[in-house]
Amino acid sequence: MVEDASFLSASPSVAIALQHAPLGIAIFDLQMRYLAASRQYLTDQGLPADMPLVGRRHYEVFPEIPQRWRDFHAQVLAEGVELRGDEGDRYVDRNGRVEWIRWSMAPWRTDDGAIGGLVLYTEVVTATVQARMKLEAAEARYRAVFDQSAMGVARVGGDGVFLEMNDRFCAITRRDRETLLAGRFRDLVQDEDRLDAMEQARTLLAGEADSYVAERQIVSGADGSLIWIHLTVSRVQLGDEPPYLVIIISDITARKQVESEQQHYQGQLRLLINELNHRVKNTLATVQSMAAQTLKTEPDPAVAFEKFEARLLGLSQVHDVLTRESWHGAGLRDVAERAMAPFAVAAGRLSIDGPAVWLAPGGALTMALIFHELATNALKYGALSNLDGRVALSWTYDPQARALALSWVESGGPAVSAPTRRGFGSRLIERSLRGELKGAATMDYRPEGLVCEMRATLSDPAQPLAPGLPRT
Repeated sequence: MVEDASFLSASPSVAIALQHAPLGIAIFDLQMRYLAASRQYLTDQGLPADMPLVGRRHYEVFPEIPQRWRDFHAQVLAEGVELRGDEGDRYVDRNGRVEWIRWSMAPWRTDDGAIGGLVLYTEVVTATVQARMKLEAAEARYRAVFDQSAMGVARVGGDGVFLEMNDRFCAITRRDRETLLAGRFRDLVQDEDRLDAMEQARTLLAGEADSYVAERQIVSGADGSLIWIHLTVSRVQLGDEPPYLVIIISDITARKQVESEQQHYQGQLRLLINELNHRVKNTLATVQSMAAQTLKTEPDPAVAFEKFEARLLGLSQVHDVLTRESWHGAGLRDVAERAMAPFAVAAGRLSIDGPAVWLAPGGALTMALIFHELATNALKYGALSNLDGRVALSWTYDPQARALALSWVESGGPAVSAPTRRGFGSRLIERSLRGELKGAATMDYRPEGLVCEMRATLSDPAQPLAPGLPRT
């Protein structure tokens, strides 16, 4: 001890400097007895600043010192090495208080070079370590949210270059991370949206706005297809560092497809309702005209009812065809077969020949009424009124001019002569062709049978009927 005391007393200025040092400093001999300690050391340990420590063993003053640090002391004294804990070590004092201590220890040597003890430097860095731990925890939480988010998240620098992005961002854009990091966000945006996107980014980076939200289409990196995304872009600036943008995206392609389909179906529904209104009015007007003409030309109520009922039946049959086709129209052959089916009194007496022609709903109704009137007249007065007569219906169609030419030829029936007055059937045929089909009809009452030549211009381009194809 005397020798150790002389070590300190030989330089009083050193002892004074040690006592007032702003760090925790303690000097020990080989038995870890205190030779000197700074006031800061005592304060850091929760001891009175004037507490006498010289001559006392370190482990008697602090019996709670962990074995780990005791081993460090022994290693320094035995091997003469220097040890340190720059990051701070957790230490629980005798009162259960947790402190974080940054420390270093090194041997001191006597004049002959032998190890005389060790010097311990300590600094309480609890506040610093706790702040660092909070920052690390915050960064860990941020990283967890960033990496595991169900949204695509990316950071983009002020120059538009990607800084980082999560896996979900890569999945939504169909691009790998290396490709994205080598490019810019504007590379994902369609050409027509690029200027607007760049202007929005400039506004954010200039501090004129904090964020903006949009729905945009971006180009898929997989096949070049378009992907709808919901986009949120926010500006972030930390201190004096340059601002950057945080981009959050979600894939809304499926939602947009549903919205588009809904709009399409709503449009179809509106069109159907309008068409239905139009067709109902037209049908009622047709029925009204049929009733008026039938009653006007037929004085016998029973006969008038029979004629009116037959004409309504013909009208209903073509309605069946249109209903089956969702009122998109009907094929001319189908309309003819339906309208004349009740008059097919014997096989082979009715023949139908002509190319496939597609009629709009109004044209289908008109042709059904015309065929019904011609067949009714043939059954009463013409080729179908005996057992030998025949009716041949044929037509040609010019798709370029949308011109339809039909020929109704009767043969084998009773001798025919021109009527003395024009009946309802003749007027219906002529008026219907003029109105709906912008055409005309000529009736030739030849002795061998009636020949009716009809011309019509179709309002919609005729489409050949292909088996299995939807008629839309």
